[in-house]
Amino acid sequence: MTRRALLTGFRPRASVFLGAALALACATAARPPARPPAPSRVLAPELALSDGLDVAVRVDIAALGAELGQAPAREFLLDALSLGDSERATQLLGRSLDRAALLWFGLPMPRASAASSVLVLRGHFSDLAEEADWSRRDSGVEQLELDAGNPGYARVYRLPGDEQLLWAPSDELPSVERAIAGSVAEAALRPPERGAVSIAARPAGVLERAGARYPELTEHFRGVRRIEAFAEPTAGMWRADLTLDFDTATQAADASAVLERLRQTLAERRCAIGVVARAVAVTRFERDVRVQTVLIGPELEAVKACVLGEGCCA
Repeated sequence: MTRRALLTGFRPRASVFLGAALALACATAARPPARPPAPSRVLAPELALSDGLDVAVRVDIAALGAELGQAPAREFLLDALSLGDSERATQLLGRSLDRAALLWFGLPMPRASAASSVLVLRGHFSDLAEEADWSRRDSGVEQLELDAGNPGYARVYRLPGDEQLLWAPSDELPSVERAIAGSVAEAALRPPERGAVSIAARPAGVLERAGARYPELTEHFRGVRRIEAFAEPTAGMWRADLTLDFDTATQAADASAVLERLRQTLAERRCAIGVVARAVAVTRFERDVRVQTVLIGPELEAVKACVLGEGCCA
C-alpha cells in the first residue's frame, strides 16, 4: 500500500475504511515543538473548504515532523496532495510546507469533477513574496496564478498578515472567493482541534466509497450520522480515537458487533494492519461507537513504517 493510498482511498482495503484515521497519524509519539502564536487575522479553515467534501483532515505539521523526521513528513504530505504534473506548484507547495505549522485539506466526493479540494495552510509566509509574482487586491489579499490547465491547484491566495495560504483548484475558486468575502459555507466539515491528526467525514460520501467494494459490510453502517477521529501524543506513546454517532442505539449495537468481528479478523494479519487491530478496543454507549487504540514501542514502529510506505501488508 502506498502513502497516497492511505489518504486518497477508502478503496484499496476494508481495513482502510476501518482505520484510515488510525494509520494516518503514526507521527504523534513525540511531543511537538512549541507552536507559533495564533495569527491575529485569519480565515476559519472550514469556511474555505468545499461543501462537496467526503473527508476533511487537519494536520499538525510540527508533530508529524517530530516523529517521522522533517524530510519524510514533507514527502508524505506532498504525496497526499493532488498537484498534477506542475513542477512549479510542487516546488511552491514544498516551500509553503516548510513555513507552515498547521494544514487542512479535504477529499472530494467520488463524483466531484475536481481531483483535489482546497488546501489551507497556517504559518508564517512573508518571505514567499520574494519567490513568486503575487498580485494584490484592494482588500489586501494577494493571489498567485499557477500553471494554466494544471489538474491540481490553479491559484494560491495569501491573506493579510502573511499567516494563511489557501490553495484552490479551478472548480473551487468560486467557493473560496465567497469564503474570503465573508460568506459562511453551509454544513462545512470541521475536524476536531486536537491531536497531531484529526478527521471529520461525511457519512454518505464515505459509505458510497466503501459500498462500491464492500456492500454487505457498509450496509451495517447506514445509520451513522457523524464520523470523527483524532490521534494525539500521550507520554511517549500515541492514542487514536474514532467516533461513530448513529441515529439509534440498535444501529449502533449492530455496527459495534460488526466492527468487533472485523477487528478479530484483521488481528490475524501481519505488519501494521494486524498490529493496529490487536491494539484496538471497540466500545458502545447508547448511540455512539468508539474505536480506540494505544500504540507504543515496536507496535508504533510498525505503523510508522506503514505510513512511510515500507510495509502495511494489507
